Amino acid sequence: MKDEKLNNYLLDFAETLLEDNNSIRFRMKGFSMYPTLKEGDVGLVEKCSANDLKKGDIVVFKSYENLVAHRLIKIKNQNGIRIFIAKGDKNPTTDKPFTAEKLIGKLVSFQRNNKTINTKHADIKFRNFISTHFSKIVTPFYNYQLRIENYFNKAKGELKLMKNNLSIVSENARKIIFTNAIIAVFQGVLPFVVIVCIKLFIDHLTGFSAQNESKQLYFIALLIITALVFLFTGILSEIRGYFSEKLSQTVTRTIYDKLHAKHASLDLSYYENPVEQDKIHRAVQEASYRPIKMINELLSGLRSVAAGLFMVSIFFTIKWYLVVLLLIAIVPGVLFRLKYSRRRYRLKKLQSTREREMYYYSRILTGFPFAKEMRLFGFSTFFLQRFSKVQDTLFTEKIYLKKSELWSGIVTQTFAVLLIFVSLAYVSYLKYTGEISIGTVVLFFFAFQRGYAVLNELFMSATQILEDNTFMNDFTGFLDLPSKLEPIVKLPFTLNTEIRFENVSFRYETSKRDALSHVNITIPHGKTVAFAGANGSGKTTMIKLLCGFYQPDAGSISFDGTDAISIGRKTICENITAVFQDFALYNITALGNIGLGNIDINIDLSRAKNAALAAGIDDIIEKLPNGYNTLLGVFFEGGEELSIGQWQKVAIARAFYRDSPLILMDEPSSALDAVSEKQIIDSLKKLSHRKTSVIISHRLTTVQWADIIYFFEKGEVVESGSHTELMALGGKYFEMFQTANQD
Repeated sequence: MKDEKLNNYLLDFAETLLEDNNSIRFRMKGFSMYPTLKEGDVGLVEKCSANDLKKGDIVVFKSYENLVAHRLIKIKNQNGIRIFIAKGDKNPTTDKPFTAEKLIGKLVSFQRNNKTINTKHADIKFRNFISTHFSKIVTPFYNYQLRIENYFNKAKGELKLMKNNLSIVSENARKIIFTNAIIAVFQGVLPFVVIVCIKLFIDHLTGFSAQNESKQLYFIALLIITALVFLFTGILSEIRGYFSEKLSQTVTRTIYDKLHAKHASLDLSYYENPVEQDKIHRAVQEASYRPIKMINELLSGLRSVAAGLFMVSIFFTIKWYLVVLLLIAIVPGVLFRLKYSRRRYRLKKLQSTREREMYYYSRILTGFPFAKEMRLFGFSTFFLQRFSKVQDTLFTEKIYLKKSELWSGIVTQTFAVLLIFVSLAYVSYLKYTGEISIGTVVLFFFAFQRGYAVLNELFMSATQILEDNTFMNDFTGFLDLPSKLEPIVKLPFTLNTEIRFENVSFRYETSKRDALSHVNITIPHGKTVAFAGANGSGKTTMIKLLCGFYQPDAGSISFDGTDAISIGRKTICENITAVFQDFALYNITALGNIGLGNIDINIDLSRAKNAALAAGIDDIIEKLPNGYNTLLGVFFEGGEELSIGQWQKVAIARAFYRDSPLILMDEPSSALDAVSEKQIIDSLKKLSHRKTSVIISHRLTTVQWADIIYFFEKGEVVESGSHTELMALGGKYFEMFQTANQD
């Protein structure tokens, strides 16, 4: 149903309720009646006669198929018809005039934060008077007030997100963070303690007398204290290095644990959707450094706060208002950094797709899977040009932003330096007038210089934390991506009778056509069923649905009459063994590769050998340098590479290693020669004894021994039966078989 129609139905329903002397409640949207009404307030509306209305009432009327609650500011007669004019308290202009026919009712009360406020309340009456008689004066004020409130709410939201983000990244590192925080406070204060010691030195030396024994002792004590402060500063720096590294490692481990766990639980659909891949790309990219950077910036801010407080106390001993000059020198730079941090995030978000494109071209240019074709066909220049073109675009956009940031930085630095030297000139003047000592001048010089750096670091840390928090939202947003929910009460998996697809339809999110349409099939227990058909006919999609990687858009899949959703994907997968068309190559030992078939048990060498024997790869593995303990692949030193056909046999052995009631084979012989294919088929026949098997293959020789063959075309089952029955039918299957065997 279109939104317009739905709105009309709702409006008619509301009027019907009011005609029957009922009251209705509706939630406010927007801020046109701010501050009297705010977004989210729930208003109570009662039916009233047009004669009952008076200026200042908040009336509800129809406007362009919507309900509007605005203040009535004028009633006039026009050709014998009463015309009503209303306006939102925050709006500078009035609404389009309406007649009694458009009137819905009058607002009598509203709820805000579980508190009911009557429109007859003194505060509301006062607002009525002000908004009705002084609209032109108060409207700009209301707009300004709303802007301030929005800024406040935005800041509140940012702090809430920051608290949540920090809670996630510091989950296993709170004690280490506390230790680093204590160190940061000391490191912030100690440089100013040194400056104070230097000031005392200079003041003491200007009036020093070698004959005065008490002054000698004071000088020695001051020297020892300064030396100890320097020593403590050096030791603290070493301690900080240790705890900083410990913090970095702890946070990094926590983040990667969360990142990998989330990836493991994500639905397959996220990896087949470009928009979701952009989100994943940003999350993975930021996770590598952003969390620890955020904590380090927070610690840096804490160090600056401690230093700043100590610095302020120093300035109060000279002239307190010099702190104000220092703050004025810093503020412009802070505002510019905030502005550019937001622009950097927006640019990063816009560049996500092109960055993934650039990384993809780089992987083609540097990755082994593409090396042979690249050298044979000589297309490295083609991808180099594409890589350079995308890189140039990204580089130009980043440099343009950086150039703009550079000029802003120069202006703010110039302003800051001018203020600093004005302050220095003023303090020098105080020395000439005798108000302060030479030691105080030196103290001010170092304190102001260090103070500028400290405050700059403080605000820099604040802006960096805000920037990090914005980027961290991508990571925490990734962690919040909805995963497939497992049923609260799981029903047991059984496969004693059949698997049934009933009227199943499915379409991939990024596609405009159905991958499957109204599929109805039965897979009997203990039988071997084959899905045949041309590429893109929906065969592999059936396997994805069977494994629970996706849920049907319509229809249902059941095991022994129990809906797959009630069983849960995890339980279903535990009872399936499979070889997929795009099988994976794992650069671990041969034994480890096969043992991945069932990680819930300790790897059994004897069982792995039986699986390898059934897959026809045992003799190859035995001839490797370290047999089953040989590292496969060339990714790591000492690895042995296999042919693609041998890799597929390893994948099949992995499937054989897992003893499950349901076997799925998606193109199990695509990379095998005729002899190996026959061996695999014979092994499958033995393995599928008393088990349920589903096989997909474009090689009809692989599937003709199946008990039932379902032939797919454009996502639909067009034929079904045994090989003999389908050949006798002389239909689509027959045509494909004849074409495949015409040689």
